[in-house]
Amino acid sequence: MRRLTVLPVCLAIATGVTLPEDGPLPAENPRPAEQAAGSTPVPKDKPSGQEKPDSSGNEEAGTSEKTDTTPSAEATKNAAKPDLPEITAPKPDEAALASCEAELRKLGAVFDRAEPLRGKNGCGITAPYNIEQVIPGVSLAPNSQLRCETALALARWTDTVVVPAAEALGDKTALAQINHGSTYVCRRRNNASTGKMSEHAIGNAVDVMSFEFKGHDPIPVSPRAGDGTVEEAFQRAVRGGACLHFTTVLGPGSNASHADHLHLDIIKRRGGYRLCE
Repeated sequence: MRRLTVLPVCLAIATGVTLPEDGPLPAENPRPAEQAAGSTPVPKDKPSGQEKPDSSGNEEAGTSEKTDTTPSAEATKNAAKPDLPEITAPKPDEAALASCEAELRKLGAVFDRAEPLRGKNGCGITAPYNIEQVIPGVSLAPNSQLRCETALALARWTDTVVVPAAEALGDKTALAQINHGSTYVCRRRNNASTGKMSEHAIGNAVDVMSFEFKGHDPIPVSPRAGDGTVEEAFQRAVRGGACLHFTTVLGPGSNASHADHLHLDIIKRRGGYRLCE
């Protein structure tokens, strides 16, 4: 083979043919540049149906074999659901209501009795009361829906605790109005999606948001610990005195749900226990 290649060249020289100074260049490497550089070619995607689950257990797109963890419709239907809690309001007693109304009138309260309220899971008030004036000169806003016993506790607290505390704010200061955020509401405690029903659901509770005065700026309920102000002193006084008339008193510092109001209710516990936080 080598002789056959050399022979034509020799003949060309013998006959006087001039050979080019530069020989032909080899054709460029047909491989892609990145392959020529030594990188590994990327294989084409596999056809649909050949993918495998990744290391996390999630399936990529395709029809790879896997265990179906999606609950069936029957399983979803039969899944355990939290039971809706029940709350029971005290049975109505017209004699007790008449006595309660008499006590409210002695304190100077202005009120009216409304039609019964009915809700689910025991929510409701057989004899709801709207208190327009808690004691003379002190209104309650907005409209309220309370049991008479709750209204009486509110009136007594206002008369014996809040009014004297307001007078300490200044010689010309007088309590004019108590603003609330809610009275009757059919809901769970702290507006949670689970758990026990709130005392609001039977008219046993009121959420006090702020106090308005004659001769002084309004005082909203808010976190005031360490302020060292007379407003902090007022809030501490009315909050502390509330537990003489209510069995539950919660406010700023109790939890996040009560950072902007005083929750006051008259729930009855064993042994007469009172929760004051």
